[in-house]
This record gives sequence, C-alpha cells and structure tokens, in this order.
Amino acid sequence: MICRFALLPALLFLLPPLSARAETISPAESQSPNLAAHTVVVYNRADPDSQPLAETYAKARSIPPDRLLGIDCPVTEEITRVDFETKIRQPLDELFVSRGWLKRSETILPNPILGLPDNLPVQQSQENPIWIMVLIRGVPLKIAEDPTVVAPEALMSQLRPNAAAVDSELALLPLRGLPTYGLVSNPYFADKRIRPFGQFFANYLILVTRLDGPTPDIVRRMIQDAVETEKTELTGRAFFDIRTIEKKDDPYRMGDDWIEQAAVLFQARGFDIEIDRKPEVASKWIPWDQIAFYAGWYTWNFEGPFELPTTHFRKGAIAYHIHSFSADTVRSETKNWVGPLLSHGVTATMGAVYEPYLRFTPDISLFVSGLLSGLTFAESAYQSQIALSWMVTFVGDPLYRPFPRNFYENLDSAQTAKSPNLPWLRLRKARLLANSGSISETRAAVNQLLEDFPKNKIILEGSADIFRDLNEKKDATHLYEEDLDLLGEKESQDRLRIMMKLAEIFRRDEKTKAALGMYEKIAQEFPEANRGTGLGDRALSFASGEGISELPPALQAYKDSVEAEQLAAAVAKAAAQPPANPRPEATAADQAAVLQAATSRPAGKDSSAPPAPPQPPAPKTNSPTAR
Repeated sequence: MICRFALLPALLFLLPPLSARAETISPAESQSPNLAAHTVVVYNRADPDSQPLAETYAKARSIPPDRLLGIDCPVTEEITRVDFETKIRQPLDELFVSRGWLKRSETILPNPILGLPDNLPVQQSQENPIWIMVLIRGVPLKIAEDPTVVAPEALMSQLRPNAAAVDSELALLPLRGLPTYGLVSNPYFADKRIRPFGQFFANYLILVTRLDGPTPDIVRRMIQDAVETEKTELTGRAFFDIRTIEKKDDPYRMGDDWIEQAAVLFQARGFDIEIDRKPEVASKWIPWDQIAFYAGWYTWNFEGPFELPTTHFRKGAIAYHIHSFSADTVRSETKNWVGPLLSHGVTATMGAVYEPYLRFTPDISLFVSGLLSGLTFAESAYQSQIALSWMVTFVGDPLYRPFPRNFYENLDSAQTAKSPNLPWLRLRKARLLANSGSISETRAAVNQLLEDFPKNKIILEGSADIFRDLNEKKDATHLYEEDLDLLGEKESQDRLRIMMKLAEIFRRDEKTKAALGMYEKIAQEFPEANRGTGLGDRALSFASGEGISELPPALQAYKDSVEAEQLAAAVAKAAAQPPANPRPEATAADQAAVLQAATSRPAGKDSSAPPAPPQPPAPKTNSPTAR
C-alpha cells in the first residue's frame, strides 16, 4: 500500500522576509526581446500526435518551420539514461552544432555542482541564439536512475542521484562536460532580483518547458487558452492552501512561507484571494470557483474542491501543488497532480517527477513575482528554481504571459473591446484603490461599478467583498443579500460562498440571531459542505459561546451525529492496535545534508558581464558519463 503522504525531506533553511526577497520589475521593464524568435519546438517522430501538435503551437506563436525539430525516441514517459543520451541529448546537440547555434569554447565554472567545492572545466556556448525549447507531447518525461553512474564519496548521498526530468537535463545543453550525477546550480535563479532572460544567461542554459498532458486535445486547449488570455490578462480569483506549520524551525515551514508570500503578492495586485489554513488539503466542499491561480500542498493524488463539477478554472489559469511525485506522470487524468489539473482546465503547471527535496522545488513566491512582473511562464518558472539537472518539469506554453502589459493598458484594451473580462478588471482597479487607502475614491469606484454593471453577480459579490474589507458591514450585507437573491439553485457554489460570508459578517457584528439563522440555512441546504468545511463545528462553537443551548433542527441533528461519531471513534481506538507506519519520516541527517548543499551554493553573479572564473585546479569526478 502506498502512503498518501510521500516523503518530501525539506531543508532547515530560513527564508528572508518578503521585503528582503528578490526585487521585482515593472511590466514595462520586463519586455525582453521577441522570445518566439529564440524558440525551438521539439517533437517525437515516433508519436503520430507529436508533429501535428508541434505545428499547431508553431502557428499559434509564429515560429518558423525550420525551428521545428523532429527526433526519434521512445514514446514512454520514463526512459533510461542511455536512451536519453543517445536518442535525445546527442541528436539535439548535433542539430544545434550543425546549424551554428552552439559554438562552445573552454572555460571554468566556479562550483557548479551543489554539495561539491570544486571548480569544473567545461565547454560553454558563446552567443547561443536558442533561449527557449518546447518539448511536445510524445517526448519522454523523465530519466530513470542509472546504477552504473558512480558519484564521488565526498558528495552527500541525498544529492548523488542521476535520475532527472528530461526538461531539466536539456536545460543545460549549452554546456558540455558536466557530470551526470547531482544538481547543477541554476545561474538564472532569482536570488537577487526578478529579471528577463537574455543572451548572458542563454550561454549557460535554455529555458525548457513541455506542452504535454493526458490527451492531445488538452494540449491544443492549453495553447489556445494561453494565446487568448494574453489579449487582456489573467482574471479571476486566487486561492492558496497552506498547512499552518507553526514551529519556526520546522523545515517544512518553508513551503507555507512560499505560498503565503505568493498570496500577499496577489492581494497587493488587487486580486480577490482566499487562504485555507487547515493542516489538511482544502475540503472538497469549500466553495472555490473562477480560479485564476492556485498554490497548495500536500497529498499524493488530485483532490479537494477541484473534484467537483461546480468548480471552474478560468481560461489561462495557473496552478501548482507541491508534492514529491506531483508529476510522476503527466498523461493521466486521475493520478498525481499535473495531469488532473490540466484535464480540469489549467493552462500551465509544474511538478516533480521523482523525489526532489523541498528546497529544490520551485519557490512559488518567486514564480508569482515573475508572472506579476510581466515575465513569461518559462522565465518565471526558471527564476524560481535553484537547481537544474534535477527532478522538476514545467508544463505549459513557455511564451505565455498571463500579465502581458501594464494593468491600466490591459484595462483600457478590455474596455475598448468590450471584453467579458472587463468586470474582473474593473473590480481589480477598485481593490487597488482600496489597497492604497483611498476610501472615498474606492467608494466612488464601487458605486460606479454597480451603476455600469447592474445586477452583475461578479460585481455584486466583489463590491461586497471590498466593503467588507473596509469594515463597511451594512453596505457589504446589502450587496451580498442582493447577490443571493439573484442566484439560482444551479449556482450552488456561489450560493454557499455568499451565505458563508453573510454568516461571518453577522457573527462579527454580534447579530446572534441572524448569524445562527444563516448557519442553520447552510446546514439545511448544504449538509455535506456543512460537515466537510468545518462550518458546522464553527456554528456549534458560536452557539456555545453565545450561551445558546436550544439549537435549530438542522444544527441539532448535526451536533447529535458528531457526538455519536466521537463516541464510536473512542471505542474503536481503545480496541485497535496501533497502525504500522508504511513509510519512514525524513531523518534529521537528511534535513541537515540538504541544508548543507543548499547553503554551499555560490553567490549569484551580475548579468551585465560574464563572470571571470578562477584558474582551475584538477577537477575531482569519478562519473563514467559526462554531459
């Protein structure tokens, strides 16, 4: 039996506060050269769907036909190291060299292998014109561990594996001479500031993502949605699911910090956000909908509110769930996370193909910083990844810019085109005013919204949210109730969400009767959600705190069922044997080893000029295979 919670050793590594993280850039600064002109598309000739998908993508992004590269390789997701070297890396290397794209010269890389202190002589590209590579469905996903590759004894055991994501290995194509084992430091990692990709970095790496998924039709939809979203920008709500790890020295708290900082960034940009703070994954019954962005963790397979047909991702949505094997396969609609997210409408995501260790997964706050600054999916993804030649794959259109221009330019464009996204953008503008503390301007903007979009459900709820956050409870209550009157029975997610918000306002405003009445209404209409979201427990706690002993019928029935279950569980626990632990916890040695590797990474170099490497000592490696 597979343990649902895969072992994901984290590292004891303290993140600096948000103010000390990588500096962001403005959308105007983020406009790098035409990245499509620096892009190649790689497909597998052995897969009949691969070339047509490559041609579809090239047409959508105006990539010339001579930049479509066909290779012959296995069609399986997992391949051997030998097959990777002989059927993927070597053919691509030969193509790049024959076309004059890769012209390498001898140089020294200072400390490129995380966990080893040695400088390394390599052959490095000079003026590589290929900055982005797209792997099309049919190209293998991951490289299995090769036991014949022996790493040096000096390298800690946690960092010796040579298993890797195909994408992460191909990212290092501009370099030749790197060992097969271990992790290679990513020179584009945003340890100082968010910045566009350019020629300096292209001499070290290529940004490799894949257009892959459970079916060819899903891949086509991903391509279309990315292009369509860029006509204005990504709109909708942002949802975050943290584990609420309270101990500051808990190595897993890093994941919570990343997600919480990402939420702060979205909120600062005027998005409606929600954070689920329960330790377990967000309940299946929580009324999330119109999802533009999601980040959370930590279960093996896809679950939560996304399972319900009433939960919808917005066109262009980006989602990421942290888990050791979230991308163990990307071609299943039910297993792990990447495939199911894509099958439910997500446009871009990412995940781990093998055990990566938490520190060597994407820093979601840096990823979000890049996206909100106007960078592409590929740039943002690689800015967030500290190491290459490792376990992470990025799945989506690398050229996709969910926030392609300055917000106010996007708003003007949406107004001119009468875009269906206009209500979302107008709401975002009002929230930006509220964030700036302009109360009178915010009220005027909201009133104008209500006049311009009468009886619009999105506008009513969003305006009520703004008034609620400004502590204007009377106005918020009026708008929520008006919205509730407009909603039909088929819009159950929206009804539940509005009722939950009203119950919370009544509770905070000490309107005991109204609050209890709303909790009772929820218990009657949404019994599964009442239990699954913990709302029933909250209602019982509220009634107890208010000294209410006589509950209305639905809440009394819920209380009786909970007490009966607690009694039955206590009896069963007393009789049961302690369960066997099917999977060991991460050891302290694992945690310390990963910390040592991460903190040994050299300081980032400035991109204005190539680094001046030191004179090389004799390299120490006993790997039988070099990249």
